Amino acid sequence: MINRAIKDVLVYGLSSILTRGMSFLLIPFYTHILSPADFGVFDLITTLGALANLVVALEVSQGLSRFWSEAQGAAHQRRLASTVFFFTAFMFGVFYIAGLMFSVPIGQMLFGVTSYESALRLGFAFMAINGVYYLLINQFRWELRSKEYAVVSIVFSATLLGFTALAALWFKTGIEGLIQAQILAVSVGVLLAFALLRQSFAWQFDFRVLKDLLRFSMPLVPAGLAVFVSLYINRFALSHYGTLADVGLYGLASRLAGVASLLIVGVQAAITPLIYQHYRDDSTPSEIARLFSGFSVVALLGCLALALFSRQILFIFASSEYQQAAVLIAILAPALLLSQMYVFAPGMAILKKTSLQLLVTLFAALVSVIGNFLLVPSMGGMGAALATLISSAAFFGAWVLVSQRLYTVPFEWRPLSISVAVYAMLVQSGYWVDEATLPMWQILLVKSGLLLAFVCVQWRIGLININKLRQLVLTGKV
Repeated sequence: MINRAIKDVLVYGLSSILTRGMSFLLIPFYTHILSPADFGVFDLITTLGALANLVVALEVSQGLSRFWSEAQGAAHQRRLASTVFFFTAFMFGVFYIAGLMFSVPIGQMLFGVTSYESALRLGFAFMAINGVYYLLINQFRWELRSKEYAVVSIVFSATLLGFTALAALWFKTGIEGLIQAQILAVSVGVLLAFALLRQSFAWQFDFRVLKDLLRFSMPLVPAGLAVFVSLYINRFALSHYGTLADVGLYGLASRLAGVASLLIVGVQAAITPLIYQHYRDDSTPSEIARLFSGFSVVALLGCLALALFSRQILFIFASSEYQQAAVLIAILAPALLLSQMYVFAPGMAILKKTSLQLLVTLFAALVSVIGNFLLVPSMGGMGAALATLISSAAFFGAWVLVSQRLYTVPFEWRPLSISVAVYAMLVQSGYWVDEATLPMWQILLVKSGLLLAFVCVQWRIGLININKLRQLVLTGKV
C-alpha cells in the first residue's frame, strides 16, 4: 500500500502545490483592491461557503467515499454516484434560492450592515456551484484517478487566477468582481470534471441507496458543524468583539498559513481510499505510522519557513495595512495542519463509528468556543489564533486517543515531540532576529540557517533517513 500511497501523494501533492501556489498568487490582487474591512467581508462570505459545503448536502459525499470500494461492480458504483450527484445538485439549488430570499437579514447578521447585499447574493451563487464542484472533484479520489483530479484542480486554479487578475487589474472591480471571477472559474471546473466523469454517472436515482448513504453520513453533519465551529468561530468572534478589519487581517494570515498545509490535501486524497482498501493487511498500521512521521517532518518544516519569513512575505504580497497579520502565521500554520491530520488515525472511519467522531468534534468545538470567548476580547487576532491552535490540538489528541483503541497505529511520539519543541524554539529565535537591527540580507541568512538547523535536528533524531530518501528518489519505493 505504501508505495501506491507515495505515488498518489506525489500526484496529489504536486497538484496541490500548483493549485495552492496559484491561490497564493491571488493574495496581491485581493489586497490591491480590498481594504482590510472589505477583505473581512470577503472572508466571511468564504467562511459561509465552507459551512454550506459541510451541511447543505448532508455530507452524503462522505457516505459515497465509504461505500464506493464495497460496491459490487460498475453498475452499482454508477448508481451510487448518480444518486449522490442528483441529490447534491437538488440540495444546493434549494440552498441558493433560500439564500436569495434571506440575503438581507443574513448580511445584517454577518457584517452588521446591509451595504454588501449584492456581494452576498453573488456569494450564494458561487457556493451552490462550488458544492457540485466539490462533489465531482472528490469522485476522482474514490475512483483512484489521481491524474484527472490533478488536471481539473490545476485548470480550476489557473482559471480563477486569470479571471481574478482581469477583475482586479482591468475592470478594477471590488468584492463583486472577485466573486464573479470565482463563479466563472468554478463553472469551468464543473464542466471539465463532468466531461471526464461522464461514464461514472447515469440518469439514475435510487431512494434505497440514498437512505443507506444518509444513514452513514447524517451523523457526520453535526460533526462537520463542530469542525466548522472549531476552525471558523474566530471570524465571528472577531467581527463581534472587534471590526471587519480585524477579520480581514486574520483571514489573510489564515490564507498564508494554509500554504503549509497544502501537502495534507495530497496525503488525505491519496491515503484515505487506500486505507479503506488495505486496512485488513497486517503491514498497513506500520505503513501509516511511517507516512505520519515523514509527513510531520515536512509539515513542520513548511510551518517554520512560513513563520520565519512571514514579514518578508507580507512585504512582497500585501500593502502596509496588512503587516499586522505576520505574527499570527506561526500559530495558525500548525493549527490548520493539526485540524486535518486525523486521516492518520483511521480507526473510527474504518469501523464506521460516526457517533464517536461526533463526540470528538463536539469536544473540540466546545474548546474553541471557550477559547475564543476568553481570549479574543482581550487579545484580538492573537487570541483567536491561540484559541484555534488549542482547539486543533484538542481535536487531534482526542481523535487519536479514541481511534487507537479501535485500530492501533504504532506512532513514534518521542521524536515527534522533540520536533515540535525545536519548532517552537526556532520560531522564537526568528522573532528575536526580526527585532535586531540587522541588514535584510543578514536577516535572511540567519533565518535560512534556522531552517537548516531544524533539518539537522530531524536527521539526528532519526526522522529523516538519507538512505531511504535516496532509495525513494532512485526507485520510487521505500
